[in-house]
Amino acid sequence: MSKAIAIGYLAKVSAGNVNASHTEGNVVVAKKITLGDGSTIPYVSGQAVRRMFRDRFEDLGFQLSEPFSEVDGQEVTPPVRPWEFIDEDLFGYMDPSGGRRRTSPVRVSPAIGLFPFQGDRDLGTRSFERFGQAMSAGGNMFETEIYANLFKGTVLVELDRIGVFKPMEISEEGERILPVEERRKRLQALLDALNLLWGGGRTARMLADLSPKFFAYSRLKVKHPVFLEAFEARYEDGKYILEIEPLKNALEKFKEYSEKIILGVEPGIFGNEDQIHEELSGCGKILSVHEAIAEAKGDVSSLWKESSE
Repeated sequence: MSKAIAIGYLAKVSAGNVNASHTEGNVVVAKKITLGDGSTIPYVSGQAVRRMFRDRFEDLGFQLSEPFSEVDGQEVTPPVRPWEFIDEDLFGYMDPSGGRRRTSPVRVSPAIGLFPFQGDRDLGTRSFERFGQAMSAGGNMFETEIYANLFKGTVLVELDRIGVFKPMEISEEGERILPVEERRKRLQALLDALNLLWGGGRTARMLADLSPKFFAYSRLKVKHPVFLEAFEARYEDGKYILEIEPLKNALEKFKEYSEKIILGVEPGIFGNEDQIHEELSGCGKILSVHEAIAEAKGDVSSLWKESSE
């Protein structure tokens, strides 16, 4: 029986600061991680990624739990109706009283850049002349750290917990389980949301598309983030080159636990696209990204057949 779905993806940001850190003076600083050699790479926090997923659920027509939460000072008490709200089901919640808590069955990694931060900045200004003052009055100037990068991200879904709510999670005597079709619908919505992913800060002037340019899907007999460390790339002649060996090794390593593998490549992004198709075709079906996500949604529709018979 399938225990989990592992998803790995690569998203391209041409110029942006998707998820900023603090402000230093008049500079909006990008979130970064320091490597062993002292260089830094940008990242988008897991919290920001989850926020983007929630927003896309709303775009897809799902009602979120947030408008029904009770706010008292700094405490936010969720409605705790995961059978009703997709975000409470997939991303969990915590009642500040400590009585009810659901650990997220959908785990996400930060989206981590594959290339070092180069120190680029965007200069912004607001001229006081536009507000009826003389040009000599000057204006406000500010800077924002920006980057062009390829980001890797991972999603791990615990299949046995989607749509399944334990007594301690909902303060009821018995376990509550959603109908199979609703459980499948929510998983398919997660895949749709990934396909539509965008968001973060400064979207008014630095809009970024975070939908996958490479997509890897594995349905597993165990729970493991197969693709977490499987993506590496280099840059040559104006194109990203996906390193094949780390990904191929991850797929081979977990081959005995994989029940289904689907790969998707966005045309025109990778300079070694032909090599990707040639060397990874033996690991699983390779399609365009939107076709691969559609195929993954079809695979999800076969889940939990045993419980529906």
